[in-house]
Amino acid sequence: MTKNELTREVSVSEKLHLSTTVKAIDGTLRVIKEALAKGEVVVIRGFGTFTPVEVAERTARNFKTGKPLVIPAHTSVKFRTSKELVKAINEGKEATL
Repeated sequence: MTKNELTREVSVSEKLHLSTTVKAIDGTLRVIKEALAKGEVVVIRGFGTFTPVEVAERTARNFKTGKPLVIPAHTSVKFRTSKELVKAINEGKEATL
């Protein structure tokens, strides 16, 4: 599901105007990005937890040339699903089988 599909789906299911839904989803994603950029953990109860993780500098190898190259240290994001989300997904799969 793409962001546009998600926006349309929420708009229809919650009976909201599409422009209102776009603003709400864009705003939510912006706030999550800003919090992660500050190093904050974002917890959405019943959905999951986004955690910024520092990845150390490492040496890799260029597949084409075989020469070593340095991948600089950077911040990545780890997502851990909540038990409720996993349960809902598994129940949904069982219902469709």
